[in-house]
Amino acid sequence: MTALSSLVECGWFRISERKSILGVFDFLKGSGQGVRDRSDPPISKETRSYDELIDEIMEWNIEHTDILDVLRTEIEEERLAAWSRALEVGIRKGLGSPSGKIEESPFFAAFLDLHKFVTSLRQKLLTNPTMKNVWKMEKGDSLCLCIISGIRALQRESEAKRLLNTLHWILLERYLG
Repeated sequence: MTALSSLVECGWFRISERKSILGVFDFLKGSGQGVRDRSDPPISKETRSYDELIDEIMEWNIEHTDILDVLRTEIEEERLAAWSRALEVGIRKGLGSPSGKIEESPFFAAFLDLHKFVTSLRQKLLTNPTMKNVWKMEKGDSLCLCIISGIRALQRESEAKRLLNTLHWILLERYLG
C-alpha cells in the first residue's frame, strides 16, 4: 500500500473534492477563496518615463531637505563639470580601457571622485535633521538618492547634457564600490 492510497482510504485526500484543492491553488496564486470566478482587477500601468520619475523624486527632495544648500557649499563648478563630462560619455565606455583595467580608463578619476563624494557626504548627512524628510525608498538608500537628486538638480542648472540618475549610481557601485 502506497502512502497516497492510504491517504485516500483515510479520507484525507479525495479527488472528487476539487474545490478544496483548487482553493489551495488560489491561495498560492494570491487570490482568496471564492474569488476564482471573478476577473482580476486591471493592473495600472505606469505612463511616466524613468526621467520623469527621477525628476519627481528630485523635486521632492529639493523641497523637503536642504540638499541644494549643502551641495552648493561642497561642490565646485569645475568638479561638477568633470562629473557631467564623464557621464556624457557613459560609465561603461568611460571606465573601459584597452588594457581592461578601469584604473587606466580616461574618466576613472572623475567617476571615482563622484563615487567617493557621494559615499562620504552620505556619512556627513546622517546627522542633518532635514535629511529625515528625504523621499523614502523601499529597497534603495534614500539618503544616496537625495544626494543624487541634488547633484542632478545642479547639473540641470548648469545645462549638463546627461544628468546623474540611480542607474548610473548602480553602475558606479558595481565598478567602484
